[in-house]
Amino acid sequence: MTNATEAKLAREAELCYVTISLVTDYDCWHETEEDVSVEAILQIMHRNVVNAKNAIAWAAGNIEDRPPCHCGEALRFAIVTDPAAIPAEVKRDLAVLIGKYVK
Repeated sequence: MTNATEAKLAREAELCYVTISLVTDYDCWHETEEDVSVEAILQIMHRNVVNAKNAIAWAAGNIEDRPPCHCGEALRFAIVTDPAAIPAEVKRDLAVLIGKYVK
């Protein structure tokens, strides 16, 4: 499972984005691991909920200590077309994404 689509959409929308991935079992790909039961996976998932909450609480308490990111201007140089060559209808349709860069 991947968050690639969500990450690409977040970048396109100039949003800061992070994921938390927590493993529940290895039996689907790791040849030396035993098969697991649904009960075992649910037990691990419950522990992962606690781990995720702790990670989010830690991040929320430490986020202001980080330098500002550039996510909010990810599309700054994405459009190299002369704005005069972009039809008004396209500008209108894409305004939510490119409005601050193409007038």
